[in-house]
Amino acid sequence: MQTMAQSKPSSGASKRPTSSGSKPAPGTRTGPGARPPVRKPGKSIVNQKQTPWGLIITVGVIVLLVVGIVIGVVVTKKDSKSTASGGSNVGNCSKMIGPNKAPNLYLNEDVCASKISGVKFYKTANRAHVETTVTYPQTPPVGGNHSPYWADCTGTVYSEPIANENAVHMLEHGAVWITYNQSTIKPADLTALEKIVSGQDRMALSPYPNLKTPISLQSWGYQLFVNSATDPRVKEFINDLRYNPSTTPEYGATCSQPTFIANPSTFGKPLFEPAS
Repeated sequence: MQTMAQSKPSSGASKRPTSSGSKPAPGTRTGPGARPPVRKPGKSIVNQKQTPWGLIITVGVIVLLVVGIVIGVVVTKKDSKSTASGGSNVGNCSKMIGPNKAPNLYLNEDVCASKISGVKFYKTANRAHVETTVTYPQTPPVGGNHSPYWADCTGTVYSEPIANENAVHMLEHGAVWITYNQSTIKPADLTALEKIVSGQDRMALSPYPNLKTPISLQSWGYQLFVNSATDPRVKEFINDLRYNPSTTPEYGATCSQPTFIANPSTFGKPLFEPAS
């Protein structure tokens, strides 16, 4: 009996489906009730990983807002300490009490400053340039006629008393003038005042003979006496009145006067021009 040899299909051969259909894969159930074959999921738009642009934009906006707030805080702090744009509360103190018209040619009481405990406001109308000594109603003075030559007020610390007439002119330019009694001030308070004033435009510090308290603060029309540099009213006074456009008679005038720094006046002996 002759045995017929069975030929094995080559490994590279593939079975192509015929028009009548292909044979089911081994293990696949057929007939009624059979489950459809499991198909591998293909790549679809739904299943593809989407870039969350909405979330990215939202986070970006939040970051920009936070950065803006931080920058605003930094700028505000810098403005109140090291620029010539005025104290940090100047923008909130522009409402005035009373008119600023002839014959009342003085800047009227400022609302914020008037709320500082102990501050005194004086309606100072006269502010002519004179070349004589002046008798002032306040000690130290807070305004009035004065020398045409102003004392430097660019954060200047004077070691000796300066003439009233030169100091009043710098008040007209928006300066806060801090004075102290050399006999009664504590060394720590003097150091603190020097730090407050030094390098700060529209500020000046000098000793004042026979001052009734260890410290006093003056701006045009305003005065405050305190016993300590750590008194919170010191900063309030500066924040409300330093170069305030509503209380500065000559807003925009410079505080710089290098020749006065080089040769300052002495108490009771005002300078009317740079010393030769």
